[in-house]
Amino acid sequence: MDFDKIAIFRAMCAASLVEDVGVAVPAPSFMKYQANPELHARKIEEMLTCVRGFMAMAGLPVVASMDDLNAYFQTMSRNRAFDEEGATAGNGTIWLFLLAKALNPKVVVESGIYYGSSHFTLRQAAPQAKMFAFDISFRYLVSRLEGVDYRERDWGADDVRAESPSDFCFFDDHTNNCMRIRQAYDRGFRHVVVDDAPDLGELHEFRCPAVPSISMIENDKWADGDRLEWNWHGRRLRYTFRIADTYGAKDVIEAAYRFPSLRRSTGMDDALHYYVRLKPSR
Repeated sequence: MDFDKIAIFRAMCAASLVEDVGVAVPAPSFMKYQANPELHARKIEEMLTCVRGFMAMAGLPVVASMDDLNAYFQTMSRNRAFDEEGATAGNGTIWLFLLAKALNPKVVVESGIYYGSSHFTLRQAAPQAKMFAFDISFRYLVSRLEGVDYRERDWGADDVRAESPSDFCFFDDHTNNCMRIRQAYDRGFRHVVVDDAPDLGELHEFRCPAVPSISMIENDKWADGDRLEWNWHGRRLRYTFRIADTYGAKDVIEAAYRFPSLRRSTGMDDALHYYVRLKPSR
């Protein structure tokens, strides 16, 4: 800082109503602030209102409780992969945890494990489920969890099928959202969460987005031949939307909703996650 900037900074601090109460206190990466108990309870209730409203709109069981949110934060304190670079954003893990709790599935599939933050989250939320973990490599996985079937190959080359209407898949593998949805439908799954699903103004954040993404086919927002270019780390990238690349996903989708932002309550980043409910397979 030069002298003028230091002077301005000191003047702002002198006028601020925020107190400096000492050195920083060590805290888990998911804990962005610490509030007094009454304020904390009000913020949790605000989150629950948002969560329950979304669950009702999406046709999911409206069962989220204060205990569920407290269980989530306790779980994250043991999640060694949480907040690793490239791991599922904090608010994304909240939605995955609460969705798995609400569905109580017999089978959970996750494709794209990486460090294993969302993987750990889902296992803690649905310990009763048969869980299948897919990735082309598990070299970055922090730890293997008990009771999980690890398969080092592409999910599309496997034959895992749903066993109940509550089973679901989470795709975080930077692979065509629409193709994954068609594959899940063909195997009897009704509930899917897809990540890496950017909309028009978010595509520039990716080298390998899962295009065509759900955001592109909802409400027919993109037309065949639509093209977008963007800069990414010194390279110029281009994507052209093709109806043929959507695998007829619209025909098997009953409803699709992007998870609402929880950032105002948690301080954590949101994920580009969509919840997708599929039609019953024939």
